[in-house]
Amino acid sequence: MKVQTQSFNSEFDSVLTETLDRFLMGVDGTTPKALQEAIRYSLLAPGKKIRPRLLLACAEMLGLPSQQVLPAAIAIEMIHCFTLIHDDLPCMDDDDFRRGLPSNHKKFGESTALLAGDSLIALAFDVFLDSPVEMPHLKHGLKRLAWASGPRGVTGGQAAEEDLSKDSSIEQLHQMHRQKTGALFIASLLIPKDLAGIPDSSAEGQSILTFADQLGLAFQVADDLEDLKEAAPGTFQPEPTSVLFFLSPEQARQRTLEQLTAASQRLATHWGERAQVLCQIAEEVIRKLQISN
Repeated sequence: MKVQTQSFNSEFDSVLTETLDRFLMGVDGTTPKALQEAIRYSLLAPGKKIRPRLLLACAEMLGLPSQQVLPAAIAIEMIHCFTLIHDDLPCMDDDDFRRGLPSNHKKFGESTALLAGDSLIALAFDVFLDSPVEMPHLKHGLKRLAWASGPRGVTGGQAAEEDLSKDSSIEQLHQMHRQKTGALFIASLLIPKDLAGIPDSSAEGQSILTFADQLGLAFQVADDLEDLKEAAPGTFQPEPTSVLFFLSPEQARQRTLEQLTAASQRLATHWGERAQVLCQIAEEVIRKLQISN
């Protein structure tokens, strides 16, 4: 599966559908129909699929065959989907819509939505274990997924967001963003490195980590700037969960552009033309930052 093609989302959705058909029903039991429908509803909803795109692009850069990493790409999208379902619940952000459609709990009820999110966590690890790679490398990748999903990653980031206040610092905001948004970006780029057996401490590994960190932060800043752009003139009041609470739009934009550009250049220095697809994805975020001006 080539991530450069414009048909990536439709191709990836076909793979998701086939995977769900296999993992929701089997010789060891069948998933209840309502739960199946709730899982499919959110996982197959229209979206950018940026995380699996990143994972497959990094694998391509490292020379890994797509069949070795496709289970991991599916798993990372399942984890992302679980966070969206849970974030929308009344006990969390209480959002009625997601991507222009009724949120999962509005469509299927709170209990089914909660179970759909829980199921996606389990499915993600089940699917990931289908990766045909050597056990030591598979273990490292699986631990990376667990870190990104848990209290030091995206789940912890959600908790950290609730602790932010007007007395918080921008460093606390960045740490929250590195978990809530950044953890899955980092995992998407580091899991292929893990499956390829490249150490974290190597120069190549560090170049991927720095790029992943800056891309995740840039993605969040671009969203914050988009919120400002969409607000009616004079009505935007940033909360401590937004970088615009601490920095002016131009400060946030310029700092983010500089840091992401530097990280992209470092990646290209270590990986040459093989980094082209990842650098193109970074360019998409850069354009989004500039358009929100």
